[in-house]
Amino acid sequence: MITAVIPAFNEEKTVAQVVEGARRYVTEVIVIDDGSEDTTSEKAVLAGAKVIRIPRNMGKAHALSIGLMTAALNGSNVVVCLDADGQHDPNDIPKVVKPIIENRADMVIGSRFLDAHAKGLIPSYRRFGQGVLTLATNLGSSVKITDSQSGYRAFRREVIAGFDYSTPQGMEIESSMVRSAVRRGIRIEEVPIVAKYEGLDTSTLTPSSHGMSVLGSVLKSVRSEHPLLYFGVTGMVMAVIGVILGIYSIEQYISVKTLPFGPTLMAVMLTALGVLFILVGLILNAISAMVIEGRARHGNNN
Repeated sequence: MITAVIPAFNEEKTVAQVVEGARRYVTEVIVIDDGSEDTTSEKAVLAGAKVIRIPRNMGKAHALSIGLMTAALNGSNVVVCLDADGQHDPNDIPKVVKPIIENRADMVIGSRFLDAHAKGLIPSYRRFGQGVLTLATNLGSSVKITDSQSGYRAFRREVIAGFDYSTPQGMEIESSMVRSAVRRGIRIEEVPIVAKYEGLDTSTLTPSSHGMSVLGSVLKSVRSEHPLLYFGVTGMVMAVIGVILGIYSIEQYISVKTLPFGPTLMAVMLTALGVLFILVGLILNAISAMVIEGRARHGNNN
């Protein structure tokens, strides 16, 4: 049994077309109406979807969690998620679910960057922003994803309950799921898709607001999950700048017999802070390793 889950917020213009397209490839379509103020629910029902209506807008993470858990509890073996705004082509559903059906993956991401033509259709400012967010999501990860922000993805039922849906506040859910899947050792595969942008309002947030929100969430995660990377890199940069300023101050003293006050003070401060950040990263990394080991032992004991 394959279920399509479609989060929707004020998508009365496109939701029916998406539902009708998805129904050709899945057993059931579930639309999560996230507090829409238009006729999204009515249009989805008429198109043949089961609709779960949330009284007020709670964000994509909340809507997606309800849809995924509902599909899993209903006995769906594979759940595929796509957007309601028409950006995703329902005809790509067989391609997205295929790696799971063939037991090659537990989670599949439809990537807009695997195909040169599809990549060229993305507006340049979005392409740049998505690249930065994907790079940030991949920090400290052994698995490198090409499109961490794609909402077109599929899951095996067994992995759905393990995601933490409470941490992301909304659009950060995509990056959060990728990081969680990597931590849990879930098999991830990407398949090429083509996303439509022309003539669509593809986000309830502006690209800059969306990007800053996701980037902030990703950096918080890196800080907590990879403290040595977060604090170590920051400390190393500070220390290097401090050393460069220190060398400059020494050269000035040798040539004019006077230490430049500003550069010298900055050299001392940045070098000291850099060393401090590196030490903090080492300490927090050791604590994080002990916590992870403790959780692993607890899990094995259970």
